[in-house]
Amino acid sequence: MHSIQARFGVERGKPVAPVQVEAPVGWLYYSQTQKAVAQFRVDGFTFSKLEPYTTWEEVFGEARRLWSIYVQVARPLEVSRLAVRYINRLRLPAPAELGQYLSAPPVLPEPIPQTIREFLTRVVVDAPERRLSAILVQALDAPLDPSAMQVLLDIDAFREPARPADDPSLSEIFEQLRALKNEIFFASVTERTVEMYE
Repeated sequence: MHSIQARFGVERGKPVAPVQVEAPVGWLYYSQTQKAVAQFRVDGFTFSKLEPYTTWEEVFGEARRLWSIYVQVARPLEVSRLAVRYINRLRLPAPAELGQYLSAPPVLPEPIPQTIREFLTRVVVDAPERRLSAILVQALDAPLDPSAMQVLLDIDAFREPARPADDPSLSEIFEQLRALKNEIFFASVTERTVEMYE
């Protein structure tokens, strides 16, 4: 992975020679199936699992294994942010009343037309008693297929206070983040949505 920064401008009415700086920032490692990817960056570590999804235990076990390799190689002193992020793509029949599937759909006051083609909401919440936070994004993309709607429910549960990279409580914090993510997910969808994916 490389970072590219470019700078150009005008000084005293004359163009300044453009400057471009490229620097390595890390490495991407893909699984043989291309369904999992690990990022070993100079500023952090990320493990992502794509469809088909498996279990938390399997995904977290692999992330923890790769994290231990990252710690051995990069030798980070501390962790500044821990996060669990799930991007859920809900495929809903169209046309549909969003309130049948989302607990907090966008609400438009009359006399605004009520047919929604696209929407995007982003909310950041704190759970101070647990010292956790989360970002919840709900979005409806323009449909590619007129018989279906795709709603994105993106939940990023995180904790930011710095901790030592070898802190044995990191796994426990990830379990707390997963629990918060689950609470937000199930509170954000209706029973009808849950039944569709059982």
